[in-house]
Amino acid sequence: MKSPFQSCMLVEKLGRVRIIFSERVEAKTFMTGFHGVGQVGWIATRYIVDSIGARRVGFVISPYMQPFVTVREGVVAPYELYSREDFLFFVANVPLSQKDMSLVSLALAEEVVKLGVECSILFGGLDRRFASEEGELLRVAPTSRFRAKYSERIERLKVMEEGLGIVGPLAYMLAFYEAHEHPALAILPYAAADRPDPLAASRAVEVAGQLVGLRVDVSRLVEEAELLERRYEELEKRVSELMREREPPAYHV
Repeated sequence: MKSPFQSCMLVEKLGRVRIIFSERVEAKTFMTGFHGVGQVGWIATRYIVDSIGARRVGFVISPYMQPFVTVREGVVAPYELYSREDFLFFVANVPLSQKDMSLVSLALAEEVVKLGVECSILFGGLDRRFASEEGELLRVAPTSRFRAKYSERIERLKVMEEGLGIVGPLAYMLAFYEAHEHPALAILPYAAADRPDPLAASRAVEVAGQLVGLRVDVSRLVEEAELLERRYEELEKRVSELMREREPPAYHV
C-alpha cells in the first residue's frame, strides 16, 4: 500500500536522470542559471526564488551530481525545483558535474517542453573584459521562436555578438530549445570572471522581471555587491602591503 506522500510523487525518468515532483506543476515560465561567469546564473535564480517565496516542488537526481548537501529546514539537495504561481525554477545549489552539464541540462529542457511551458529565461554571464563598449551592461541570446513570438519585448536589448560563444549548460539548453522551437532567452550581463558578481546578477533579475512581469526588489543584491567590492578592495590592499613587507631591502654600494 502506498503512503499519501508516495501517491502524490511524480517521477520522470530521462536517461539516467530522474526529475521528481512532489506535486503537479503547471507553469508558463521556466527560469534557471548556473555557476558560470561571476556565478550570475545561480545568484540570480536563487535570489528570485528566495525573494518571491517560491516553494520547493521537486528534485533532479543524477548519479553524477556532487556528493554534497546542506541543512535548512530539511536537507538542501544539490539540484532542486521551485514554483510560485506560473513560474518554475531550477536551482543548482552546487556546480553541475562535468557529466551533468549535458545530462541534467538536456533533461531539464526536455521536461520543460513536455510540461508545455510557454517560455524559458536562462541566466548567465559574459566576461566583462570582452564588452565591446565601455559601460555596456548586458547582452541577450534568443532562440528563433522567442525572437519571432516576443520580438517587441527585446527590441531595446542588444543581442549577443556573433563572434562570442555560449558554453556549458546554457549552450545545451539553448540548442535543445532551438531544435524544438521553444521560446527561450538567455540574459547575459557582463560580469567579473574571477569572483561572484551580485551586481551583474541584479541587472539580469531586473531585465527578467520586466520581460515576464515579475516584480523583484534587487536592492539587497546591490548592497551585497557593494559589500563584496569593499572586501575585495581591502583584501587587495592587504596583499599589496604584505608583498611590500616581503620585498628584500635595497642595498646601495
